[in-house]
Amino acid sequence: MRPMFVAALALLAAAPAVAQETGGLRMRGPASVLDRVEQVGSSGCRLSHTSVTVGVNRALAPDSVARQGLVTDNSGGCRPLVSTQVSAGVNLALGPRSRAEQSVEQRGPRGLLATTNVVRGANIAAGARSSAAQVLFGQTGR
Repeated sequence: MRPMFVAALALLAAAPAVAQETGGLRMRGPASVLDRVEQVGSSGCRLSHTSVTVGVNRALAPDSVARQGLVTDNSGGCRPLVSTQVSAGVNLALGPRSRAEQSVEQRGPRGLLATTNVVRGANIAAGARSSAAQVLFGQTGR
């Protein structure tokens, strides 16, 4: 009974490793991927592009107004192999009758092989008769 338990445990331990080896994005052909890497490398463009835009806006005092607008535009120029964008905002109206307004916009290039775009926000109006308005926008180019 014990050898069977050890064999089952070994199989369970090996399953995640096999899944990592076989998972992920399937490429159409290794040659096409290599061609893209060489094309980007010879053009003078970066292989990867990462952009993070974060805004924190708060209206704390009674009858206060807080407005914030952030814009990041990296869409022009080269297309990297891999592009990552993160857009995040925290908008708080905590004082009585306070008002908080926030806009976070980000534009970035689309990666030739992979593009990751993450947009997250927290919009809270906790004061008596307070209001909070938030717009989050993350766009990748073509």
